[in-house]
Amino acid sequence: MIIIPTEKRIDWRRPPIAVVTLILINIAIFSFYQNSDLSKYQRAIEMYDKHEFADFEAEAYLNYRKQNGILQGNPELYESLVASYETDPSAISQNILLDRDFLAYLEKQQTNWIPEEKRGIWAQVRPNIEHNIAAISSVKLGLIPQHGSLITLFSHQFLHGDIFHLLGNMLFLFICGFAVEAALGSLRFSALYIASGLGAGLLYSAIELASSRGGVPLVGASGAISGVMAMYLMLFKLRKIEFFYWLFIFVGYFRAAALYILPLYIAKEVVLYFSSDDSQVAYMAHTGGFLTGAVLLALLQWLLPESVDEEFIEEDQAVDPRRESLQNILQKIELVQFKSAQQLLNQHRQEHGHCAESDFIAINLMALKKDGQWLKANIQYLQRSSRDQELLARQLTLWQRLPAEGREKIDHLTRCQFAMRLLDGEKQEAAEAIAIELFKADSKEAMLPKLLGQLAVFYKQLENPGKAQQFEQALELQLQKSL
Repeated sequence: MIIIPTEKRIDWRRPPIAVVTLILINIAIFSFYQNSDLSKYQRAIEMYDKHEFADFEAEAYLNYRKQNGILQGNPELYESLVASYETDPSAISQNILLDRDFLAYLEKQQTNWIPEEKRGIWAQVRPNIEHNIAAISSVKLGLIPQHGSLITLFSHQFLHGDIFHLLGNMLFLFICGFAVEAALGSLRFSALYIASGLGAGLLYSAIELASSRGGVPLVGASGAISGVMAMYLMLFKLRKIEFFYWLFIFVGYFRAAALYILPLYIAKEVVLYFSSDDSQVAYMAHTGGFLTGAVLLALLQWLLPESVDEEFIEEDQAVDPRRESLQNILQKIELVQFKSAQQLLNQHRQEHGHCAESDFIAINLMALKKDGQWLKANIQYLQRSSRDQELLARQLTLWQRLPAEGREKIDHLTRCQFAMRLLDGEKQEAAEAIAIELFKADSKEAMLPKLLGQLAVFYKQLENPGKAQQFEQALELQLQKSL
């Protein structure tokens, strides 16, 4: 579920200098500082595997984790590590190398765990491995709860796990940040942004240490951005403002009192924290950011009310009539008033014409009415080609709803083109399923070899040699069929 405030449109008379500067800093750090992280990790893991250190370190590592009670808060993870170890000791190499305290334990206990004939090479090579691991940005400057410092409380806010993590955070920062900066001014906004990130890191560390799970580095600007979102809501208080939402297949806009959404944000993060044991998302950091941003903005409004540009807050924004019309249709559907929704949809098309959003709504209404034109409309919608991620998500939803006999009526070219767009959109599992289905059906479609080749390249880039080889073999067989 995504809910984003969109009440304010950007006004370049109030340029978001701080927001743009923060975005550029984050992009620069990721591009020029973090770009060597993968090579450092690969060098470390190659040396580690070459010398087969996991053969004896893995058992020591499991004993270390059990003795120190580090996994009391997550016993399932310990069980999975044991299961992986029993299958292949090197399977837990990553866990071993990224644990910042294990090497010190092993150095003290090396006579118990390291075979005598291996101690010489281990003493020579292991420090080099550790040097590469220690140089990785998330290890060096990420926030590791057991080793937290003022520096890492600050620096973790400017590091990101991958390009998608970075782009997602920067998009949310821009959407919410420019309005908060316009209301507070660049300097106050920057100070509260950093403070929200500090609060996010402190709560995350406290929760992780209390649950004995504090070994995972925290990186990313999402805690600080959560604070910005909370500030946005605090600025508007009980005024009804516009929000964008995305919930499963439902996408649209609604208006609600701003402060009513803040408890929903916090409750969502807390629920996800307790229900997603294996997630890599730092839900408690988000919660800490929300709380810090809200409290600091409340204090600022109380102590320095003149610091907030109330004139900017009070400015009315023009309502997009097309968007408002679509929202009225979605509200009727949510109220199960399908006949009224259809009438509003017909009126919308007369006034605003056809678009991807209205056609998606129309197809869903056709499905409810068992309309005979539903399959034809589905196929036409799947043939739309665009890099719009919202359109692709809607297309995937329709595809997954189609019964097998319905999919078989879609020509192979359309299916290949759709799978290629899915692969471009990082939805590889759906693309893979379509490719395998066509391959098993002995399709002669000329685009199928290209799709199989793209899947092989994609999995090579993901460092999944098994899948890459599978699609290379399928590509070779498909080319043979074409001869």
